Amino acid sequence: MAEHQWSPPEHQDVTLHQPVGFDPALAGALTPIGAPQPVWADINFTNIPNVLHLKCFAIASSEVAVLVQTSWQGRLQEVLVDRDYVFRRALDPHTR
Repeated sequence: MAEHQWSPPEHQDVTLHQPVGFDPALAGALTPIGAPQPVWADINFTNIPNVLHLKCFAIASSEVAVLVQTSWQGRLQEVLVDRDYVFRRALDPHTR
């Protein structure tokens, strides 16, 4: 039987789509939110044709924008989103 040398598997880097966020200059000063609040956010990503409606957590806000955290792509990303595209959501008490 021939000898085979083991080598770890090689995986290509996953493309991490960049969110298209709200202009920070227009958002003004952000006020931190005490405990992160569960929200839905409609977010555009580069190279994705449709807006995605994602589960997020709001961590700071201003009068016109909300800073949310999402892990849609398996990595934590923070996105500044127009307040009109952020909606409150309730966590299911049975899954906590």
